[in-house]
Amino acid sequence: MRHRHKIIPFLLTLVLLLVPSMRSGAVFNERDIARTLQVLRYELSKAYSGMARSQIGFEEQQLRQHEDLIQLVKDCNELSLMLYSQKQDFTFDLTYALRQVTDKYHNFTDSKMPFDNILSYFDVEIDRYDRLLKALKILPPELMEVPDSLGPSLLGTLATTLHIGAFMDIPLAGPVDGGSGDVPGAIEEELDFQLDSLSQVDRDSCIFYATELLDMFTSLKDMMVKDKDYYETTDTRLREAYNYAQDRYKIVQKKIFVDGGRNYWHILTNLPQSVRRAVGDFHDKYSRDYNGNTIHSEWRGPMVLGFAFIIIVYLLLAAVLSWLVTKSLKRRVSVFRSDSFAMREMAFVILVSLVVFVIIVLLARMSPKVSTHFFTMASSLLVEYAMILVALLTSLIIRFPGKLMGVGLKIYTPVVTMGLLIIAFRIMFIPNSIINLLFPPVLLLFAVWQLVVFRKYSSMIPRVDRGLMWTSLFVTIATFVLSVAGYALMGLQVYIWWIFQIVMLQVIQTVKALLARYRVKNVDKRIRAYRMLHPAEISNDKSAFFLVSWLYDLFDKVIIPLLTLFSIPVCLFLSARVFDLTEVFQTALFYPFLDVKAITLSLYKVLLVAGLFFVFRYLEYMATSLYRVYKMRDAISKSGTGLLRENEVNLTLANNVIWLITWGLYIIVSIGILNIPTKSLEVVTAGLAAGLGFAMKDVLNNFFYGVQLMSGRVRVGDTLECDGIRGTVDNISYQTTTIQAIDGSLIAFPNSVL
Repeated sequence: MRHRHKIIPFLLTLVLLLVPSMRSGAVFNERDIARTLQVLRYELSKAYSGMARSQIGFEEQQLRQHEDLIQLVKDCNELSLMLYSQKQDFTFDLTYALRQVTDKYHNFTDSKMPFDNILSYFDVEIDRYDRLLKALKILPPELMEVPDSLGPSLLGTLATTLHIGAFMDIPLAGPVDGGSGDVPGAIEEELDFQLDSLSQVDRDSCIFYATELLDMFTSLKDMMVKDKDYYETTDTRLREAYNYAQDRYKIVQKKIFVDGGRNYWHILTNLPQSVRRAVGDFHDKYSRDYNGNTIHSEWRGPMVLGFAFIIIVYLLLAAVLSWLVTKSLKRRVSVFRSDSFAMREMAFVILVSLVVFVIIVLLARMSPKVSTHFFTMASSLLVEYAMILVALLTSLIIRFPGKLMGVGLKIYTPVVTMGLLIIAFRIMFIPNSIINLLFPPVLLLFAVWQLVVFRKYSSMIPRVDRGLMWTSLFVTIATFVLSVAGYALMGLQVYIWWIFQIVMLQVIQTVKALLARYRVKNVDKRIRAYRMLHPAEISNDKSAFFLVSWLYDLFDKVIIPLLTLFSIPVCLFLSARVFDLTEVFQTALFYPFLDVKAITLSLYKVLLVAGLFFVFRYLEYMATSLYRVYKMRDAISKSGTGLLRENEVNLTLANNVIWLITWGLYIIVSIGILNIPTKSLEVVTAGLAAGLGFAMKDVLNNFFYGVQLMSGRVRVGDTLECDGIRGTVDNISYQTTTIQAIDGSLIAFPNSVL
């Protein structure tokens, strides 16, 4: 991956170097051909000067790029050796190799496209200047070759002058006999016109510049063509490895999610054999004998133990620094001496320790002595997990009262500890045989731990956290069942997904808590001020305050639900990334689990349609709210008194029209996303119209009468009498009008009756 960061900047630098020539060298219809040649000479001189200045830098870049490409070919060979040597029973090792090849292929494909585009650009420029030279040479008097009138010495002087940038008004003169038209190297013909002596000099200068530019572009292309062979070789090998990786991904996916392994009962009944196999795999993976005296691997035995020791040292250093920071803050800042902070001090110290640990690890990765491939991979996972814990602790500090902070730490400790154990499995590339043997009993112990903690503290914590903790217990039990049934790797995926999910839900709950505080401190204050400024517009409807609460409503009705909904695929992706199964996740996300002629469904499309529901719901709310404000203010301005009688403004019809338009658009957009053929809908609609037209005569009558009533003939709150029943209009729908009688009962009348 590191070569992508070298290749792309190189290509961008090349484009910048070529900008002067890309924007020069063009002429349009001038007054006559003499003026055209003068302008062309000026434009070509600028292009030549820019290319001359850029060529040196390009050649240096090209040399570095050539070395990088050679190294890239070596890396591809190394990736092939890594990929084709992986055993099936070492799933973590295999998926890591598969992901490395997949990422390298995608990165190389992205970087190769600009390379091909630049080669194509060179081809066009070479052809353009070649044709320009031919067009210049056939101007009368026609030239067979570049004229000698410039002379070798003048050519050298001209080139030297141009290299220092003095390309304006260069005097070019040569022994051109303008009277006779005898130009050395020219064939005189009887033509309608001849270039005068000054135009011939301009033509000769244009030929010189075009020839030099043609040579420069040809030279640059030749240099890049040498690297094209490396690109093609790399592309071929990476494509073969990528195709192989995709096939192996399918096998891994089938093994994890479909076939599974031997159930735990079989392992227990053959316990001696299972233990011997696990011990053998452990010895093969982590024994010091592997390294010996001459063979050293970054991924085996002592390196894993050395990494664990380094991480422990970093954690201790982070804890000490965190304690010193907290102690210093308590001396200098009064807030940190309060009772509220005293109850949160432990959580704060852990939080600062994690942040300091992340900083230390990131700094260590910059050191070439420490940052091996294994250290980079393992530290990345630990940094991600540390950031998960930072998010969780931040949520607890913000949401939990100080006296319950200790309880919050205790109830989430089993979950985060289990997550750390799974991350350790992944970092160590633990063999499948060890996972199958040890994971189920470990899960059982953690389930008991969770149950004890939850039963002890469940009554003390908020309802949201109570639901999350019992869900955590359920996930642990489900993971245990999967592991016992032989799907231990799937169980690992499920549990690490839940850790991401629970932290994401904690973040969302924190946003909701902060949003609630924002409403109390800001929105409610603005609503009270709005009531005082617009007393006639006020009602119990929340839409009356949309102008001051629209931002809060946007977060409450759209952003929070969307975060909750899309947190599921995001957390699934993050968990798949931990186990190097992102390709599997992407395939599952876009896989059409329902693909028939009438409809195509995938998880991505379902989530997209569900997310659009919240967007359109807010749009409906916004449209009805703004229309209400407009109608109310319009009615107040027309009343002349600044007051309105109760129910004077009828909004029922407009609200229903807005509802129909908004959700009609939602249905149309959803149909497009789900690929539902419109022809089938037309057939269905025609059939329904023909079949139900007669049966729904009364329904349609009530509908149209309802529209008439909503238009203002009857308003909610009006008092009327119908069929001997007197009461107040409570609701008007498209079929019935509900009246609250004097005795308090609600009676619905068909709209056609009214």
